[in-house]
Amino acid sequence: MKFSIKTLGCKVNLCESDEISRELIGYGFQRVDHKNGDSDICIINTCTVTSESDRKTRQSIRRIKNTNKEAKIIVMGCFVENNRKFLENSKIDILVDNDEKNDLQKLAAKIVKMTADKIIAKNHRSGYIRKAQKHSRPIIKIQDGCEQNCTYCIIPKVRGGYRSTDSIEIIKKIKDLVENGFEEVVLTGIHIGKYGEGPGKIYGLSHLTADIMSDTAIKRLRISSIEINEIDDGLLAIIAENKERVAHHFHIPLQSGSDAILQKMARPYDRAYYIKNISRIRKVLPDITITTDIMTGFPEESDKDFNDTLELVKKIKFSKIHVFKYSPRPGTKAFGFVDGVDGAVKSERSRILRECGKIYRDLFISENIGKRHIVAVEAAGSDGGNMSGTSGNYIKIYFRTGIDFEKNRGKLIELTAIEKYKDGLFAH
Repeated sequence: MKFSIKTLGCKVNLCESDEISRELIGYGFQRVDHKNGDSDICIINTCTVTSESDRKTRQSIRRIKNTNKEAKIIVMGCFVENNRKFLENSKIDILVDNDEKNDLQKLAAKIVKMTADKIIAKNHRSGYIRKAQKHSRPIIKIQDGCEQNCTYCIIPKVRGGYRSTDSIEIIKKIKDLVENGFEEVVLTGIHIGKYGEGPGKIYGLSHLTADIMSDTAIKRLRISSIEINEIDDGLLAIIAENKERVAHHFHIPLQSGSDAILQKMARPYDRAYYIKNISRIRKVLPDITITTDIMTGFPEESDKDFNDTLELVKKIKFSKIHVFKYSPRPGTKAFGFVDGVDGAVKSERSRILRECGKIYRDLFISENIGKRHIVAVEAAGSDGGNMSGTSGNYIKIYFRTGIDFEKNRGKLIELTAIEKYKDGLFAH
């Protein structure tokens, strides 16, 4: 049987798609591209974080159904929680909500039962995990759910409350990946800094990171997006003690540099707190790379509010900024706010922020020329040309070597950056 997976949205979704893919391949299924039109099963792992996410999800469902007319269609994830009527009218074979995604082994068995008289034996041939793992830097979900309730965000409604994966299971997954030749893993979650919170409360992210360092041989661990108020001194100390083994990169959402807007967003910090704690982080980790998310055009964002954000960006000098325009979401508190910011103004503010961000990104890239980088081998050019990967400080590195790509996919290699190239650096 052939299956395909289309993933939209966040790293958590990517991780879940990888896990369901490994399970199905373990049952003897073959993964194919949905664009080929020969799938027996089409899985669409969805996102609903913005109106644009909803539009892309609806578009993907229609396109995949039209291309794979004989396939069973399975739609899973956040869009399911928020758009059941559309999905029911679209004649989807199976709808999988986020609660059901918590047990991907059970979901895989359900899919297999739908396509066969009995579940065939799991495939444990040598190299099975490596062949099934799509991402060269495997993503491990350690936590799900959010209770922060920012006024613009639908995620707490569709993902539910805090739930954490037991550390024993996380460490086992990392050990399995190490045994299969992967040398960097990425920890992710909906609200990763709340690892350990929720039912059966366990220890937090700092303790988990320390255990991974002591109990596994992973060469590099990367922590994905984390809030500024959840990076404690214990976590910083562990990263400082394991300089080569924990990536010196934090993605810390800002959203706005205006106290008035941060308060309306119900963000858990103000401008001064954010600046103070970035300084604290950089004092312990002077070479840390800090990237961020910023929203423009939140309801009643004034010129002063926007200029406060711009000034903060210039003060922090983020290494990369993801800029996006506010999108009203039914079901959020902000949906009832008076918008008051013209669409053209939102676009112009986004343009200004992106240009400012590009200046600091280019400066950051230039500062890394001539430096040694440990790079995770991720991709090979389709024409057999340059390979590429990600450095510890989150730069895309392009390179040419005599190494075999498949044998070295997911491994760390040492390179020296020699010049700017495309969206990153060229190295040898």
